[in-house]
Amino acid sequence: MTWTIGSIVEASGGRLTTGNPEQAAGRISTDTRNMAKEDCFVALSGENHDGHSFVMEAISRGASVIVVESGRLPDAFRSNSHATAVIEVPDTLYALGELARRWRSRFGIQVVGVTGSNGKTGTKELVAGMLGQRRRVLKNRGNFNNLIGVPLTLLELEPGHEAAVVELGINVPGEMARLVEISSPTVGIITNVHPAHLEGLQSLDRIVEEKGKLWLSLARDDLAVVNLDDERLRNFARNLHARSVTYSMENPSADVAPAGPPISRADGVSFPLRLGKEIVEVHASLFGIHQVQNAVAAAAAVWAMGEPAEVIVSGLAAHVPVRQRMQVHRLDDGRIVVDDAYNANPGSMKAALKAVGTASGGGPFIAVLGDMRELGPDSAALHREVGRRLKASGVTRLITLGDASRHIAEGAVESGFDREACRHAVNHEEAAGWLTKEQVGNAWILVKGSRAMAMEKVVERILKE
Repeated sequence: MTWTIGSIVEASGGRLTTGNPEQAAGRISTDTRNMAKEDCFVALSGENHDGHSFVMEAISRGASVIVVESGRLPDAFRSNSHATAVIEVPDTLYALGELARRWRSRFGIQVVGVTGSNGKTGTKELVAGMLGQRRRVLKNRGNFNNLIGVPLTLLELEPGHEAAVVELGINVPGEMARLVEISSPTVGIITNVHPAHLEGLQSLDRIVEEKGKLWLSLARDDLAVVNLDDERLRNFARNLHARSVTYSMENPSADVAPAGPPISRADGVSFPLRLGKEIVEVHASLFGIHQVQNAVAAAAAVWAMGEPAEVIVSGLAAHVPVRQRMQVHRLDDGRIVVDDAYNANPGSMKAALKAVGTASGGGPFIAVLGDMRELGPDSAALHREVGRRLKASGVTRLITLGDASRHIAEGAVESGFDREACRHAVNHEEAAGWLTKEQVGNAWILVKGSRAMAMEKVVERILKE
């Protein structure tokens, strides 16, 4: 299954200005650093980098064809003779999506789309791990979950793949409609709806409307995986045309649910899981009740996709925690660092605080919290609301980082938290320095904040020291 220059022209909707349409082309690439000879280079225009600036480098690396926006071909190309073909399109990002859409259409496999305010990555990894017990599965790498990452993921599909699990992340209206157009999912999981990306999505109702387009894109024989514990999603799912499977942490009417309380151990969590009428014992390296809910969601999807219970059990047992998502580091001095630095919104922040507070068992609990970004005009109020949860969560000391995080401390003090137990760091080094110099024996340390806050730098410094 390969491309020709002519098929790239057709799929992208572009115009071939020079080159032979019969010539073969290699992979589709947007990064000259990992290109191979004969690849097709798509020049994307981004906020920080413009791929059109790298056209000549792509040619020097042996690109067979370049896809550029009309009128953006560098003068250096025009002033020299090249064997490289040129395709011009109105919008290279849209063209990339069209190439991925055409490529995905060649594969008659199940594609699982996963979205939600919290738990997308964890659920995606769990689904892929379970399906991977018996199938060859493609999944997103890292944070490849947007209008660039999803197409690049799908373009990695090969004849040997038997399923794909694709995380779908959105920030503004219209993105989900485009992502499902590109990926044509056959299974849709929406984990939950919480305040996140409110700058672009404006309200919880708008978030449901946008994320719900994943379910609305499904055909009648496709599968919607419904979280009965989320009222908005439960109501939205009532009018779906696709068949559905339900899951819950507490609703006995759900198709899939825990059959007993999860039991936390040093190496993870164990609980009985009901799959329809069958009950199996499962164990996984998971931390926090919210991650157990991710596991139940994944199990519901895989079970409804036709996999037997033993695949779910073995997949959970083999699960490896995702880096920077409730990743536990046990230090030699007895302290335990919970690295949840990858991202944050109010829902995930509260869940992480509850999980670590429960695990600490009333012992010392230090929360190192950075700003939660993209919350719009309600940002200050949402940060204060998180702060009001600190005392009830068992936090004994708070370190904040970032301007917005000051409101977390304000909310904490308003709810009775000791003001003397709050500190505001001016940078990552100062936050980590306090933890290193003023070590609290056997303390649990939670580090969390939005991606832009790079809170992993605090974790790295602690582990280094």
